[in-house]
Amino acid sequence: MSIPRIDINLSKIAHNTKILSSIFQSKGIDVIAVTKGVCADPHIANILVKSGIKILADSRISNIKKMRIAGVKANFLLIRTPMISQTESVVLDTDMSLNSELSVIKKLSEYAILHRKIHKIILMIELGDLREGILPSQLENTIKKVLTLKGIKLEGIGTNLACFSGVKPTAEKMDILSSIANSIEKKFNIKLSIISGGNSANYNWFNTTKDLGKINNLRLGESIFLGYEPLTGKPIPKLYQDAFMLTAEVIELKNKSSVPDGEIGLNAFGNKPNFKDQGMIKRAILAMGVQDVMVTGLTPKLDIEILGAGGDHIIINAKKEDLKVGDEVSFTLKYGALVTAMNSSYIFKNIKTPITAKEYCTIVEEKDRLHKKKTSMMTVMENNSPLISLQDSGFNLIFEKSIQKNYRYLVRKEVYEKIGRISRLLDNQGKKLIIRSAWRSFEHQQKLWNQKVSFLKKKYPKKTVEEINEIVSNFIAPRVQSTHATGGAVDTLIYDLRKKCVLDFGTNDGLHIDLNEKCYPKHPDISEEAKKNRKFLMELFENEGFVCDHKEYWHFDYGNIGWAVEKNKKYAHYGILEESYVQSTVFKYPNKTPFYL
Repeated sequence: MSIPRIDINLSKIAHNTKILSSIFQSKGIDVIAVTKGVCADPHIANILVKSGIKILADSRISNIKKMRIAGVKANFLLIRTPMISQTESVVLDTDMSLNSELSVIKKLSEYAILHRKIHKIILMIELGDLREGILPSQLENTIKKVLTLKGIKLEGIGTNLACFSGVKPTAEKMDILSSIANSIEKKFNIKLSIISGGNSANYNWFNTTKDLGKINNLRLGESIFLGYEPLTGKPIPKLYQDAFMLTAEVIELKNKSSVPDGEIGLNAFGNKPNFKDQGMIKRAILAMGVQDVMVTGLTPKLDIEILGAGGDHIIINAKKEDLKVGDEVSFTLKYGALVTAMNSSYIFKNIKTPITAKEYCTIVEEKDRLHKKKTSMMTVMENNSPLISLQDSGFNLIFEKSIQKNYRYLVRKEVYEKIGRISRLLDNQGKKLIIRSAWRSFEHQQKLWNQKVSFLKKKYPKKTVEEINEIVSNFIAPRVQSTHATGGAVDTLIYDLRKKCVLDFGTNDGLHIDLNEKCYPKHPDISEEAKKNRKFLMELFENEGFVCDHKEYWHFDYGNIGWAVEKNKKYAHYGILEESYVQSTVFKYPNKTPFYL
């Protein structure tokens, strides 16, 4: 894949959009999404609209045209006061514009009449940030003249704070805007549809004020795309801060001095740099510079330090990170970095398009079909690793009661050790690993099959035997084909000791799991909480070398044919162990009293 690149996660953008829209709409404030920071990328614009946004705003007419040509179905607002030279295009290509100059509005009126259109405007009011806006003392006279213009509809008023001078959108400022709106409506006997209080910087005001007044609209860009509150730079709860990730490649890595050798003058950008003496350091160079992105707006994901940048290079102190030439280094971005990166022709834009549940399930089912075909041909070179009972381990585990009498939750020695490490990690987080099942005999496997068939017959009395068996076969293997018979497979969930419940994985009610397509590990149509919990569970096991089953988020394999196929191994280490063999070879450990749930 091309590099440097910016990875754009549309699912995370959609999530942030929906959360913010819900938060603000809970108190009657509509959200306009501002696309200028992402260069009006049509993929992003479409995901904003699909997430419920009705009005998209941009500062460039060329960006609005791009979205229109791409077929984005929205109303378009021009948020930079129009140039008088482009007023015809404003009328033709936008639905609405922010305005502060009467001469420009008069020109908009002329072209609106010419093209037989009605152009909506929002008058911007200066409230102290000293960017665009009509002074409150001059507003009444301006409105009086605007209301006489044909082809122009006064849709509302707005203000812009924080962007230029950093003036905060406080309760006092918003009260002033509300008072102005009341005064206008009363004075001119009109109804203003939009009272736009500002932008992403209004988040703290919204959270702390008890009275929103007449404010019913905000224009959001930064908070949607980056998940931050701009005034403090703090993350907004429940939002993603990594919907955009910038990645560059290491092109040089050497141990060099932390300070230059020689007399210091101005660098290529006319600045005199300062250097901190850190002795010899592991100094790496990345193939990306200020010609590509605002480097000061980058935050590395690794524990490294950005030392500085030139036009084409970023120089970092790699510290203790094990980097090599050719490795990739990733960064999250502040707004300035996002804007410059998205506008840079040198940075590849990698759109991660969300797929539908139907598309995802089709992919999973095809993978599973190929997986089963490969496992049928996989060679096993049995390493005779012994089975050990997890019940006797002393690990801090919970055991789900089994339908098999005297069930001992047996696993291979390597699996036993890995589960011990996972258990200790969970101990530190106030959680316990639930062991649902481990090694199973053929008899045990058949019991599970029969139990699930019986359950589904009662749940779906109109389904045929063939239909029931089809559902069961998606999640329970026939008695002689289950990887559980190898001792290298475990079924698990997680119990939260603080909340005193089994974590929500999207298809479970406590220990009971409803078998359906949403059990596929990365199914898109489950809650964010369930996605987070599945990711947590899967990473615990994948970090220990396990692989997760294609269709069951709770099932993990190690050492057996399922594992060997997914890991592209030449052979598996664990074969099927029949009950007669197991009974004579199980390692005995001092008995511990297991905890059941």
